[in-house]
Amino acid sequence: MSEIENRASTGAAAASGAFDDLVRTYYRAWFRYHPEAAVDTGDYGYAHLLTPFTEEEMGALVCLNDELLVSLDEIDPEALDPDRRIDYALVRGAAAIENQRLLDVDPRRPDPMRLLPVDAIYQLTIRPVPDFEAALFARLEGIPGHLQAARDFLIPRAADVPSPWAASAAIAAREGIGFLRGLSTHSKLAASSDRQRFAAAHAGACQALEAFAGFLEHEIQPLAQGSIACGGPHFEQLLRNRHFLDVDIDRLYEFGSRLVAATRVELRAACEALVGSDDMAKALAVVRREHPTRAALLDVYRDSMRSAKEFLRTHNLVSLPAVDELEVIETPAFLRHQIPFAAYCDPAPNDPTQRGYYYVTPPTDDAELAEHDLVGILHTCAHEAWPGHHLHFVSTNLNPVARTLPRLLNSSSASYEGWALYSEQLMHEQGFLDRPESRFILLRDRLWRGLRVMIDIDLHTRGLSLEDAAERLANHLGFPRSQALADVTWYSRAPTTPLGYATGWAAINALRNRVGAASTGLKIFHDRLLAAGAIALPLAIARGFGEEAWAAVCGELFAPVAA
Repeated sequence: MSEIENRASTGAAAASGAFDDLVRTYYRAWFRYHPEAAVDTGDYGYAHLLTPFTEEEMGALVCLNDELLVSLDEIDPEALDPDRRIDYALVRGAAAIENQRLLDVDPRRPDPMRLLPVDAIYQLTIRPVPDFEAALFARLEGIPGHLQAARDFLIPRAADVPSPWAASAAIAAREGIGFLRGLSTHSKLAASSDRQRFAAAHAGACQALEAFAGFLEHEIQPLAQGSIACGGPHFEQLLRNRHFLDVDIDRLYEFGSRLVAATRVELRAACEALVGSDDMAKALAVVRREHPTRAALLDVYRDSMRSAKEFLRTHNLVSLPAVDELEVIETPAFLRHQIPFAAYCDPAPNDPTQRGYYYVTPPTDDAELAEHDLVGILHTCAHEAWPGHHLHFVSTNLNPVARTLPRLLNSSSASYEGWALYSEQLMHEQGFLDRPESRFILLRDRLWRGLRVMIDIDLHTRGLSLEDAAERLANHLGFPRSQALADVTWYSRAPTTPLGYATGWAAINALRNRVGAASTGLKIFHDRLLAAGAIALPLAIARGFGEEAWAAVCGELFAPVAA
């Protein structure tokens, strides 16, 4: 090795060491402000804490992020290896996003849902926390003081709370009371060494949450009238520093509009093929004729999930994780108002069993049962489990390069939701989703995701109301108004997440076509695509296929269309 090469190697090693030390130090402090995120990433040293929220605490978090950004400026990213350069970009972008949100966005649209401690308790019951009892007792004992501080925080800000957020937070609090009350019979407490301490902490937490639910209903909801829009500057910040989409909002909107127009044409043709007319309601009725009984519902989901996994194994479409478990269970009662049908909860990266949870919300009437139709269940299993979310997140957890903290904590919906939507298409192409109704379901869902691109942008940057957004979904998709309103209320809380489904799906397809994956091997293509984790697709594509590949994909999807 020449002297010049030796100096370069020494400089790279020094930069890598400095960066690694900075990331470790930063997250040790950052987790104090995000203890639930710490537990989800497998760091259980924060499992006894509830998430802080006061002005003073958030001010300290802003300072911490500022210190990180200054320290990152002292490290030359070009001296880092390619994977650390990705982590550098992710942690820098996340700090910039969080500070803008804390300083410019949250003060004008406070969200009571973020103050609820129910998720903090629930996560302890599904994560392999070493000292579960001590962590649970500490969090339960902290709830009365936490909720009193939440009252003090919200009272002067009540008018700034968006009305739909106040309503959904009140529902979540009410549903959470039932969950907390049921803790006394939880299997993890069967051998509790201090039932007396638990009883006192449990009673105090339940009483505090019940009082807080009433506070939200009677003191916050009547006054809540804030705007749900995050605003253009924050929306653009999210696009560039979470999804790394250096695309003008107008170009994104045009992409969504073109996708909606093209999909509507295809969907009408699919309806014609299925029922002899373009009547979507009639086609839906045909799809929903076949569904399980209530008693058999979970077993049908389990069987469908196993069938999807076996199909992947026999067709060799993607590498399967060496270890995993996927437990199909009823959606916890306190989450059912947020999860109308099914959802997925990924395992912690250091969980030795890699156990994920596949939630299925039990129907309350025959109409809801019909929405768990047999063909739709197969699509949902492809999306949520195999080869969708479960495979994606478990593969990430088992890959040392992909499971760094900057990557685990800064996933992009364009990656994980884009992959899940593509997974349904893949399983249709390969013959797993082979019923005549499958093409109709694929296209209706694609139309839904295309509409999300436009509604996401309209809600947060163009003044669209939730009511008008819900009407748009109802008109295009036939959603009941309550379902449509619940869907767009979620959009309002998660700017840029809804648009990730369609943009990610389209980017994966454009990349697949560009690299000729159909001829060179789908398994190789899929493994390369997933190797970087669930991070922003532009970063993952550039790392796996080259910068020029992402530039070509971006140009194909988002370039202005000539008049």
